[in-house]
Amino acid sequence: MIDQDRLDLQQLNHLYAYHVDNFHIDEWVDLFTDDAFFDEREFGLGLHDGRAAIAEYGKKIVRETEYAVHLMATHIIHDVKDGVATGTAFALTQALMKNGMNARYQVKYEDVYRKVDGKWKIARRVLRKTFPVEVLTEPDAA
Repeated sequence: MIDQDRLDLQQLNHLYAYHVDNFHIDEWVDLFTDDAFFDEREFGLGLHDGRAAIAEYGKKIVRETEYAVHLMATHIIHDVKDGVATGTAFALTQALMKNGMNARYQVKYEDVYRKVDGKWKIARRVLRKTFPVEVLTEPDAA
């Protein structure tokens, strides 16, 4: 039997990667709840509390990034109950910045999802390092 909630949550995770990698920031932000908590402090990229803050961070991504790719891998949904779910997803991410820096990241997303108006959204996403950042090229000298 197909578990539609689990399929929808996996799709949500893939849409997260697709939209941010293609700089579809409005669509990317729409994947989060209004009161979402997006924590990238472990990478020095800050804590973004609420959709407005996440949108500002998305605009910064567009300003500073030339190319990005998130290869989403293992995605485990730990629990789905009463419109709330938890999950863990792993990804290999690479970004070429407009300043010339090229880096590869292996990350783990620790997530809480919430169903809003019948659609799953990211309510809390915390990024964790699973391997040291690999800098492929340093930023251009200023």
